Formats: sequence, structure tokens, C-alpha cells
Amino acid sequence: MRRFFMKKIALSSIVWVVAFASALAGGLVTNTNHTASFLRNPARMASLELDAVYYNPAGVAFLKNGFHIGLNNQSAFQNRNITATMQDNTFVPPSAMENKKYEGKIASPVIPSVQFAYVADRWSISSHFGVPGGGGKLDYDNGLPMFDVMVRQMIYGTVKAMAMGAGAPESVANEQALAAAGMATVNSQFSGQTYLFGWQVGGTYKLTDNLSAYAGARLLMAKAKYEGGVKYALSVTENSMNLLTEQSGFGIAPIVGLDFKLDRLNLALKYEFGSNIEVENSTSQFPTQFDEVASLARFKNGVKSKMDQPGLLTAGAAYDLTSALKLSAGLHYYFDKSADYNGLEDEINTNTIEYLLGAEYALCPKLTLSAGVQFTNYDVTDNYNSNTGFMISSYSLGGGLKYSPTKTLDLNLGVLWTNFDDYAKTANYNGIGVKEQYERTNVVAGIGAAWSF
Repeated sequence: MRRFFMKKIALSSIVWVVAFASALAGGLVTNTNHTASFLRNPARMASLELDAVYYNPAGVAFLKNGFHIGLNNQSAFQNRNITATMQDNTFVPPSAMENKKYEGKIASPVIPSVQFAYVADRWSISSHFGVPGGGGKLDYDNGLPMFDVMVRQMIYGTVKAMAMGAGAPESVANEQALAAAGMATVNSQFSGQTYLFGWQVGGTYKLTDNLSAYAGARLLMAKAKYEGGVKYALSVTENSMNLLTEQSGFGIAPIVGLDFKLDRLNLALKYEFGSNIEVENSTSQFPTQFDEVASLARFKNGVKSKMDQPGLLTAGAAYDLTSALKLSAGLHYYFDKSADYNGLEDEINTNTIEYLLGAEYALCPKLTLSAGVQFTNYDVTDNYNSNTGFMISSYSLGGGLKYSPTKTLDLNLGVLWTNFDDYAKTANYNGIGVKEQYERTNVVAGIGAAWSF
């Protein structure tokens, strides 16, 4: 009977390990912060500097003739915290989960990007390498609310059945089951990381002195790694279950763009087609005793799943109000509902939209200060937001400077801080209600250099 009891606990635990990995495997994980210039002023959609290679590739035509090379690195740090309180304490003592905090951390100290452009009169070619999706490693070192509830509920039910099977009255069985659910040790650690590396190549042609057009494509290489482990003990018996899966795949996204420049005004459009990405598992650790569990099947070695990138439409405008002051505005529109997020796209109410504003002021020919704001609006259901992945509307403030020690070298330094809306939901885990408060903090710092020769 005890073997059966421990197997049920193990099964409950590893299923939720898989739920963790599943949530990280797809969804709204697109990045537009590829350069330090973006961090100091997010409204880059109409840029005519070297970062136009990514943000406004049609605008590359308006760079000076010659070679242009840019190098950037960003460091991103994020906290994803959950505060949980159980509403129905039938199966777990109240003290087991009352305003209990679960902390998740993401650290990405190295997020590189490279830009290259060659301009020759009306023709130009450009290339960009960066991380347009995912990035970083998400760690939950003290488990998740769902684990606490599900495993302890399983313990309660199994102990009660054992006690009543031995002839104990129901009241006594309940007391024993509650005690077991409260005393059981459940330790879990989870981590997941997803990187989508992108290499973009294309060409720009000046149709007129004021109008240019771009056509190119981005090769996307997807890499992901998910690890989950649960140790569980009742009395002196301890067991553990582990899952380790790596995924890889690739896709291609065509890109087109237009830029119109007239005196102090510049207008830009870009459309990135959605990419169909299929990843394949390379699984080195798997609970083979649970091969029959359907929810585990997608993490077996060799199994394929989806990690699409959505189509993206951007629009931007920049205006030189004076010789020293430039104002800019931009728009991002993601076609999320047309992408395949392994079913999560059905929990997205409307496509994601972002609004961006920025300003730059030249204190002197060598030093420019800048600042900007980005508003991100997510409209997803409570079913989309879960312990393991939640997208919350936010606004971001960026600022920094550009220093040009010579006419051929620009140094950029920027910081972007994001404030997320409050978000709360009542989750249901096998009939047990848990009130959950989700919190996120995020800060990104970057440095970059651009040479012209």
C-alpha cells in the first residue's frame, strides 16, 4: 500500500513538472530590445542610425556611404513572484499556505547583438544577429503553489483511504490525513530557458531621393532546456523524480519595409512575417515508469512541438523639432492569435500592441541625452496566466546617452525599467481554490558601439 501511495505522490509531482515546462515552451516571448539605443529611447521604429538594421531596415539607405558595424550587449534581470493563500482548507492545514511567497528569478547577463551595413549610393545590404525571442533562465528554487496543493491533496486522500481501509472511523481518518498532509516534505526546484537566435540578411534600394524599400529574411534557431525535480517524503521515506529535456528547431521569417524621409520628418513601416518553428526533444532524464501518462508524452525523446514566432507590424515617426531636439513615436502590433503556441493562442483575447514615445537632446556635438516610454497591452485569459508563465500589461521607462568621441564612432549606454500592473486570480487545483497574486519586476542595462568607415 505504501508503494502505491508514494507512486501516486510521484505521479502528481512529475505531472506538474511537465506543466511547468509546457508553459515555458511557447507563448508571448518576443523581444525588441536588441540595442543599447533602444534602452535609452525605445521609440526606434523610424531610426536612421545603425540600429535601423533591425528596427527600420529600409532606413539603412539613408546612412552615409561605406561600412557600418555595431556591437551591443544587454544584461536583463527579472523577478516573478507569486503570493498564494488557500481558500478551501479541507485537504491541507491553513498554516501550510497562507500568504506564502514563491520566488522565481531570471538572470541574463549576456544578450549580444551585432549589426552590419554597407551603403553604396542607392543600394545597401545589411545584416543583424540577435535574440528576438526568449532569453534567460527562469528558476523557482522553492517550488510553486500548484505543487503544494496537488501533492498535499494527494497525500490527504491516500492516507485517509488507508486509514479507513484499516477500519478507522472517518473522523479519525480525517485527522490522520490532515496531519500527514501538513507534515509531508515536498521540495521542488524548476528551471527553464528558451532562446531564439535570429540572423537577418537583406537589401535596401532608394526608389527616389525620399523613398526606400527593403526586402530580407531572418533565420531563427530555437534552443530550449527544461529541468524539473521533486523530492518528497512522508516519515523517513524519501524519493525523487527528475525531468531533463532539451529542444531545438529552426524557422524563417521574411521581412519587408518602407522608409520615407522629407526634410526633418522620417516615416517608417516594417512587417515581419510569422515563422513556423517546430522543435524536437533531446531527453536525457525521463520518468519511464509513467510512460502511459499522456501529459508526459510530449517530453519524450524525439517528440516534436511548436515554438512559433508571430507576425509583427511596426510603424514609426521621427521629427527634428530643432537642430538639437528630436521627437519619435512608434507602434508594435503582434499577430499572436495567428501563431501556434501549443494551444495557448486560444487563451489570447486580442493581439498584443505596444505604443512607444521618445525624445533625444544634443547637449553638444559629442553628447546626446535621451529618454522614452513603452506601453505594452496584453489581453489574455486567466487560463493563460499560470504559476509558470504570466504576461501582465506594463509600462517601461528608458534613458541613457550617446557619446561620439569621433565622427566615426558612437558609444551608447541605456537602462530600461519596467513597471507591471497588479494581477490576481483564483486558481483551481483539483477543486481546491487558491487566491494568487502575481508580481513582476524587470530591469535591463546595455552598452553598445557603432563604427563607420
